[in-house]
Parts: sequence; structure tokens; C-alpha cells
Amino acid sequence: MKKALLFMLSALSILLLLQRETCLAEDGVTETSLLIGIEEQTGGFSGDEENFGFMLAVKESNDRGGVNGRKLEVKGYARKGGTAGGLENAKRLVEVDKVFCIFNFGSMPLAMALTPYVMEKRVPYMFPHQGSNSLDGKRYIFTSYPFYQNECEVMLRYLTQTRGFKRIGIMYADNEYGYIFRDKLKENSARFGYEVAGLRAVKEQKPTDLTPDVRELKGAAPDALIMALYPEQAKKVLEAKGQLDWKQVTLVSTGPLTDEEYLDVPGGHGEGTIGLCLYPDPEVSQESGVAEYRQAMKRWYPEKRLNRYSLYGYIFGKLTIEGLKRAGKNLTREGFIEAMESIRRWDSGGVIPAVSFSPTKHHAQTVGFIAELKGRKFRPITEWIETE
Repeated sequence: MKKALLFMLSALSILLLLQRETCLAEDGVTETSLLIGIEEQTGGFSGDEENFGFMLAVKESNDRGGVNGRKLEVKGYARKGGTAGGLENAKRLVEVDKVFCIFNFGSMPLAMALTPYVMEKRVPYMFPHQGSNSLDGKRYIFTSYPFYQNECEVMLRYLTQTRGFKRIGIMYADNEYGYIFRDKLKENSARFGYEVAGLRAVKEQKPTDLTPDVRELKGAAPDALIMALYPEQAKKVLEAKGQLDWKQVTLVSTGPLTDEEYLDVPGGHGEGTIGLCLYPDPEVSQESGVAEYRQAMKRWYPEKRLNRYSLYGYIFGKLTIEGLKRAGKNLTREGFIEAMESIRRWDSGGVIPAVSFSPTKHHAQTVGFIAELKGRKFRPITEWIETE
């Protein structure tokens, strides 16, 4: 009897040891911590602020005890060398630092370059700052805001059917991001009944002067000019618009460019710009999720300015943490993916509509509202609009 009892105790000890080893076998996971990879510095305001918002969600979670007994740890490196540098950072985090997952590695060219890598390594890639639908349907990738292809159709319908514009031009970044809007503009002209009035690519990420380009587009006399551009490019368009005294055109911003941080420029040349806005005004919105964000900012960073980008990082950070909670103590990457897929009607507190995932749907947000820059603020002029 004694030998049998000792045998049972020994077997139980081995079983518990094996269970513990299984729990700790996944990269980035220990009994007390979980390591997540981000970019420490992207070189752009939006990416850096989004990562700051994610860190705010992490700080809040750790202050409440962490996730299933684990404190969240975050590691990252500053990007050097554009897309190639970002890809190198991600590989270093996965292969050397052994992070559990990566969060918000963008922009779109980097996200598209990273996709084959994370799929091969089976590393969860959470909410990159990008809008291409080419990342859709990938098991290890969860995407955030409306896809640019769908946004473009919503805006073209609004410009033509609501505003009555007949001539639409575009200035676009000379890469995959800009091409989406350029191609959609050309593709939909017959469908929506407008003429394409000027196409102009901007090759430099940080141009010094775009006055000649804007002058050429002004000569084409569009009613509306789409800016499928990065912030530094858009600001040069606004400067040129002011210099040329071009008041007869309505500017249209795309993607995350629809924000006061970028388009409220000296001289007010951005006033009247319209675009699809993705999140409520963090300074004045009374939605409970925005109020929680303001509380967290006030507690830990009272001197820091509120903005939609850190709000983005905060909300999608909390959504990631929700998946980690659901995955339980015995955390694995596959279990985390399945836990994320189990989310139904997750409530962000009104920052975005309720989020549901499934094994065939990893896209969180398909809606936005059209807003106009008026009195230095982007103010809603529609309710939420479904883009899919």
C-alpha cells in the first residue's frame, strides 16, 4: 500500500512538472511574465503615439495585477532604414528576444512585408497600422480599421451622390498605399459618374515643396482633390494650396490622415477638408471608453496631449489583453489565436462599435464616420457608416 502511494505521488509530481514545462514552453511566456514586441520608435507621429497608447493599456493592466498572474513586458527597437529596418526589428524580436507576439508593426508597406514572415513563424501579429485587405484571412494576423479599398468607395459615393462633385483629382504616395486610392479612383469613375481630373504621384516621403505639382492639378480644375498621402506630404500640399490661393477645391483626406494633428496647419489651409474619421474626439467625447482613456492619461501622463492615435493604441491594446485573458494560464500562441476568435461583441465603451471575431474573421473595425475640418476640429457630419 505504501509503495502504491509513493508511486502515485511520484507520478503526480511528474505530471505536474510536465504540465509546468508545457506552460512555460511557448516563447515569451514564464510563470510571472509575458513578453510582447513593438517598435520603440517608428519615426512617425502616428506609429509612436499608437505604441504609446498600447503601453498605457499595458501599464493599466499591470497595475491591476497583470493577466492570469503574469505581468506584461514590452520590448522594442527604434526603426532605422524604413521597411527593411522594421522587418529586421521584427525578426530580431521573434528570433533573438523570443517575444510571444508583436503589436502594431506598420505602416502598410512594412505590414505587407511582414505578413509572409509571421505566417511562416506562426507568430500572432496584432493590429498593424495599415489598411490593405491583402492581410485579411490570415490565421496569425488581426487587423484594426476599415480597409482602404472599402473606405475609398464610401468616400467616392459621398463625394458624388451627396456633394454632387463631377471632377475628382488625386495626389497619392508612390507606393502600395497610394496606389489603392489611385486605382479605385480610376476604376469607379463610370460607376459614380465623375471624371478623373488629374493624377499626381508624390515620390518623396518628406518633400520640400509640392507647389509645381499642386499648380498642375489646379489647372485640371477638380471639384475635389483626394490626398492619399503621408503627413509630411499632405502638409506640403496644404502649404502649396495656400500659396496658390486655391479656394475652389475641397480636399479629401484618407485613412488615419483624417486628424487635426496633421491637417490643422498655420493659415487654416486645411479648413473644409473632409474624410472618413475612425475614432471620436479624445478631448470632448463622452463615450465611456474615451473617458477611461482620459482617466488613464491623467493618472500617468497628465502633461501629455490627448490624440486619436494613442486612443487607438489604448483600445486595441485592451482588445489584445482581452484575448490573453481568455487564453488562460496555460498560454500558447495557438490558444491565444483561438481565444481571440472566441470574442463576440466586445465592448470598447463606444470608441468603436462592438467587435466580434471568428476563425474566418480577424478584422475588428469596418465602420467610420465622415467628418469635416471646421474651426480647427474634425467634426462629424454623418453617423457611423459601414464600409463592407
